[in-house]
Amino acid sequence: MKYRGLPRVLQVLLWLAFAAVVGVIFYGSLPSAVAAIFHLADVEPEKIPWMTSRITAFLSYGALAASSIYGLAMTTKTLDVIARRVVTDTLHENLSFWGLLLGITHAVLLMFDDYIQFTWESILIPFAASYRPDAVAYGIFALYLTALLVLTSKARRFIGLRLWRAIHLLAFVAFGLLTAHGLAAGTDSGTVWARALYIGSVTLVVFFFAVRILQKITGANRR
Repeated sequence: MKYRGLPRVLQVLLWLAFAAVVGVIFYGSLPSAVAAIFHLADVEPEKIPWMTSRITAFLSYGALAASSIYGLAMTTKTLDVIARRVVTDTLHENLSFWGLLLGITHAVLLMFDDYIQFTWESILIPFAASYRPDAVAYGIFALYLTALLVLTSKARRFIGLRLWRAIHLLAFVAFGLLTAHGLAAGTDSGTVWARALYIGSVTLVVFFFAVRILQKITGANRR
């Protein structure tokens, strides 16, 4: 039987817990985060979409960065000593799926932010946004590429392994665009913890990519 990962309900609860952690990071402590929630609900409810959009943005980036790192680590067989390939494949796909879903949620929530006033065109058409059009376009392109990667992974048996691998190379482009989008468009991109997230993610992607290239050159890790 194919391993399908955690039940969906548990996955949702897990991502809600991650969202709470991000909220605490935003405000520096749990009491401050709780106070901010009550303040927003009571005094500034119009800012709730903006706040939740920021949270889902970081959750999406975290999931997709983890998926990229996880996928590269799988190609080096680093994870084979931890779990069977059928398990790691499923976890990799789940991270991509949740990254895409959270990214879509992030984009849709922006439409309810009265300050910037995004429209359907702004979140669907690259360079159509009035707010930092180039930076927003990076995110739109990254979301489209991620959707392509997720859908073709689901259809791998129908499109063939060779075509799937060729399309999967776009994951590097998607990750680069996603990182550029976060740095250029994100409200929190200048904070220490956000920069640590971006730098740490890029460093790990480059590291595992370099390991994989060295394995190719030396002939190690042949399937």
